[in-house]
Amino acid sequence: MKVLLENLSKHFGKVIAVHEVNLEVRDGEFVALLGPSGCGKTTTLLMIAGIYQPTAGTIKFGERVVNFLPPKERNIGMVFQSYALYPHMTVFANIAFPMILKKVPQVKMRENVKKVADLLQIGNLLDRHPGQLSGGQQQRVALARALGKEPDLLLFDEPLSNLDAKLRLRMRSEIKRLQMELGITSVYVTHDQVEAMTMADRVAVMHEGRLLAYDTPDTLYNRPSTLFTAGFIGSPPMNFLPMRLERKDGAVCLDTGWLCLPLSAEQGDVVARSHMGANVILGIRPEHLAIVPEGDLKATVYVVEPLGREDLVVLRVDENELRVLMPSPFRGEVGQMVSVRLDRSKLHLFDPQTEQALL
Repeated sequence: MKVLLENLSKHFGKVIAVHEVNLEVRDGEFVALLGPSGCGKTTTLLMIAGIYQPTAGTIKFGERVVNFLPPKERNIGMVFQSYALYPHMTVFANIAFPMILKKVPQVKMRENVKKVADLLQIGNLLDRHPGQLSGGQQQRVALARALGKEPDLLLFDEPLSNLDAKLRLRMRSEIKRLQMELGITSVYVTHDQVEAMTMADRVAVMHEGRLLAYDTPDTLYNRPSTLFTAGFIGSPPMNFLPMRLERKDGAVCLDTGWLCLPLSAEQGDVVARSHMGANVILGIRPEHLAIVPEGDLKATVYVVEPLGREDLVVLRVDENELRVLMPSPFRGEVGQMVSVRLDRSKLHLFDPQTEQALL
């Protein structure tokens, strides 16, 4: 089922939680709503679910406007952060409860419960109560309850945030595999950009109630359209340096006083028309920097963070910090002066006023 949000807004008194969001979720697509706390992603999800009424705008399921349709009539399955299982009911009863409300015949209900329980590998837990289950098992029961009613749309509100790191990694794969197998249109709210990037077909980046970007994970990572998107997506985050666009020796350069970095002819042509002599923000990801014998700039090693396969080396240059990913083990010492090379084909430039990408 296709979901369409048109100029969707939600106000709580004078507080604008969501402002004129336009978003299309294709039939069978897995879309993540990504952003920091308070950005409006859960409010948007709750409007899709029918729990909140929009202040303005339209929600469509297919060609049908559902703004005033109650949640029970939208045929959605929802998985919450807290799982929201009934503690006095068995696993079987928890999974079956939405079907009881829909008055599904007993035989079909038992078939559906068994099918989704086996699919999620909890068929042997149907007689237990939630208090007898681990966090991962409770999460599977919550997912089974959402799937058992055979919904047209699955909604997830940060369902993995209560799990430990190892289980969270496994459940990411399980949820994505199930969604692909069943082909159910899904909307997944998360503040974890790793979850969004690894699970979603497309990611909607939200900030302060607005939709800033909506694209594939690859595009958002490699060609971010805004400064916020560039900084929010990626771990470790992108490095940012204030620069000035100048022309030196016939070439367009990024200049700070301690660094003069010539741009390629193609890059220079793009930015020179509108920003020559203006301040810009240079963005470059840690994996596109390297500590080498002879590079583009000199910096001092500030701290080294071992990550296992790689080391994150934090450098200080002038008043700025640069994060560099280097193969482990990094042999440098804290306080050592090193030379850094930038991969000039991976540079990002942003307007400091509009925060829009220039390249």
